[in-house]
Amino acid sequence: MNQRRIYLACSWFSPEEVEFLQQGQQALRQNTSIDWDNSFRPLEHQFQDLDVQKHPEAFADPLWQMGTFQNDLLGINAADLVCGLFLPQKPDSGMAFEFGYAYASHKPIIAVIPDTSTEPINLMLVPSVTRYIRISELANFDFNHLDFALHAVSVY
Repeated sequence: MNQRRIYLACSWFSPEEVEFLQQGQQALRQNTSIDWDNSFRPLEHQFQDLDVQKHPEAFADPLWQMGTFQNDLLGINAADLVCGLFLPQKPDSGMAFEFGYAYASHKPIIAVIPDTSTEPINLMLVPSVTRYIRISELANFDFNHLDFALHAVSVY
């Protein structure tokens, strides 16, 4: 089976986001259509190997900001697609940018949402995403067959 390299877009600023990230990473590691070792995970590829979870002062450093921005763009460019762990009840402006950049770069975008999610999603995100899937589908989703499917949810 052909394996795809992903750029893993995610939020990690709250306990809920960290838990969703951990669930998503576990499922992606099990997914045989993903080349996990050669995928780009921004938290594991931080500029100058600086862990901002341990050094939050880095957020104020313009060099770290620019380096992180450039590395993340390189990660999206090198990936076959973007896989975003998206919590509709807590939209992240950084992830919205990553989705927009991927869309403009003609990269497929798979947005993974919680199984119980019913929240409306921003009008600009809904059609830009190739496919929305539930977290319970992630471990077995075939990333080699990415047909567009409009997500049936209310928008705002």
